[in-house]
Amino acid sequence: MLFLPWSNEEEDLIYINHEETFELHKDLIRQKRSEYVHREANEFEQAFEEHMQREIENDIDDTNVEYDQDKNEFLIYEIGNNEGDIFVEMGLNTRTEKVEHFNVPKIIPDTEYQEMMRSLNNNQRRYTLNVMNLIKNGDKQFFHFINGGAGVGKSTLIKAVYQSILGFYNSLPGSNPESIRTAICAPTGKAAALIDGMTLHSFLSLPVNQCKHKLVKLDSDISNRIGVKLKDLQLLIIDEISMVGFTMFQHVNARLQQIMKTKEPFGGISVIVLGDFNQLRPVGDKYIFQFNNSYNALVDNPLWSLFELFELTEIMRQKDDKAFAIALSNLAKGMMTLEDINLLKSRIVSNENLEIMEDAIRVFRSNAEVDAYNTKVLASLNTEGAIANAYDFCIGDGLASIREKVLNNIKNLKTTETYGLPLKIDLKVGAKYMMTVNIDTEDGLVNGACGKLIMIDYGKLQKTNETVPCRLWIKFNEEETGRKARANFHNVMRNRNIDPSLTPIEPVTRQINTRSTNFKVERKQFPVVPCEAMTIYKSQGGTYEKVVVNLKKGMTRSELYVSCSRATKSSGLYLIGDFVPPKPPERNDAVATMFKSMRSERMLKFSLEFPEESQGERFFVMFHNVQSLNKHILDIRSDKTFLCASMISLVETWTKPTDSLEIEGFKVIHRRDCNDTRKPFGQITYLKNDL
Repeated sequence: MLFLPWSNEEEDLIYINHEETFELHKDLIRQKRSEYVHREANEFEQAFEEHMQREIENDIDDTNVEYDQDKNEFLIYEIGNNEGDIFVEMGLNTRTEKVEHFNVPKIIPDTEYQEMMRSLNNNQRRYTLNVMNLIKNGDKQFFHFINGGAGVGKSTLIKAVYQSILGFYNSLPGSNPESIRTAICAPTGKAAALIDGMTLHSFLSLPVNQCKHKLVKLDSDISNRIGVKLKDLQLLIIDEISMVGFTMFQHVNARLQQIMKTKEPFGGISVIVLGDFNQLRPVGDKYIFQFNNSYNALVDNPLWSLFELFELTEIMRQKDDKAFAIALSNLAKGMMTLEDINLLKSRIVSNENLEIMEDAIRVFRSNAEVDAYNTKVLASLNTEGAIANAYDFCIGDGLASIREKVLNNIKNLKTTETYGLPLKIDLKVGAKYMMTVNIDTEDGLVNGACGKLIMIDYGKLQKTNETVPCRLWIKFNEEETGRKARANFHNVMRNRNIDPSLTPIEPVTRQINTRSTNFKVERKQFPVVPCEAMTIYKSQGGTYEKVVVNLKKGMTRSELYVSCSRATKSSGLYLIGDFVPPKPPERNDAVATMFKSMRSERMLKFSLEFPEESQGERFFVMFHNVQSLNKHILDIRSDKTFLCASMISLVETWTKPTDSLEIEGFKVIHRRDCNDTRKPFGQITYLKNDL
């Protein structure tokens, strides 16, 4: 649409042979495309995560999963030694492609920011203020690990910290709002989309396989361009840190050192990591806090030893879900009370009660169980359906017999070996599907995004006159997912009276690795797979309104915790089978040992002193340039630090004599207002009632 003139969408774009059209106009398309596009960051991001998912699926497929790589270390090293250049795998020239686009969250309106800050609990608020103090002073690099289970508000804290920093820098005279001061990242596209961030692979151009021991340096030209973009970077925030392995963490450090041109840890950038190590451990790698060999398994690695621990423990969910969140927290620790056990046992249902589990996602332990259930559900649907066959084509010169052999070999590959593009997709209206490719992280169209197929568009192949699916319309679980894509199709949707909540998904093309030196194979297919069910590992990082967990004998504590905590509330969790409370971790458990060490030696100590933490009798005075007390009176009334002060003195109140400005527990001892019009003037002093 952008690179070739057209007048009728259906005649010129949909019902055509796209390959022939491209071949006919390829010179013009390439010329026009080069004027606007260098190389989208999402292409790199897609390839990074698709390769990562292949490693995950291959490691856990149909096994009695314990996620214990110690028992298979030699296999890990074999995988890790498989050197590969992501740029080459994508058919790109490493030295000429540009990697310059960074997705960063936008600043939110003041009213939304104030409301968010008022909603923080005391620990979240104090931590945010402490980070802001460190940022404003700017003379010391810091490393924080924020630990917390389900429902404690880790995502809210990320947003509060980021928005506070963004607002501070944007308020400085002469500041550039386009400067990247803070980066938010996660190891997967799904996790990154939830926090409006980027994947670590895309942000730092990391290698595809996170377990590779050797990190190839970026070309100096690429490194310099990224360095220019990140010259003002002060803080890196990494969510879902439990999914980041030892090797990837080393790569993050090394890449930042190269980009920032310094051997300081993480290139001199402060780092905050958040996560829950009670979840599943990294596949194919050691924990982030371990060395990647058996000889140093009980010793912290030097990078992790830099981090101080801060723990979020207060459950932030609504009262009706608080008991559920507490039960999940105790399950994760293997310390469930009788009340916790009874709550989860009350969620056990019969496999025959299908009506109450309608629209629920099924979570299984193995890929075989997932595939069998998806097939069963699709076969039971009496709705409109179609088969979407992949279109594989060879690029290169060689014998026709070899070309045919290469294409036949591709047909036998697993989906995990074809960058998430299946050979065949069974499409059924009303069924659930999941994205397998990162199309646009900023738009939430990422590997793992789930939704329901509502409508199928069809077109005809010119060569065979065969009618085939050409576009899918999916209603995603999250309203924000696909908002940009829907906007791009606004006119089409309006003209065809299509539900505005549906998102168009079209086929994508990926180059598939082959052993042939003469031929390259590209596959064109919809980037989706049926998702009536998913593996426990695939579900990690997502939450769903209704989840059915098929309990199996021998499930680990982490598997139980991850699968049960995918439900947003207890009423949306359904358990099939017997629930057996997990035992506490062994004394030599790696995670338990790490926490014991950090809690005794490396707990975070705030650089600020808060009145509510003071010992003994002291007289605290809070002085603040409030710049409109009417605007911020609710903020002060909900701020525990202000309310613990002995005296509150505010200037630039912009108040009039008729304004009601009471603060519970305080009396006004002095007040000076504006006379006629509100202006940067005024002062008010409050004193505790008992003083």
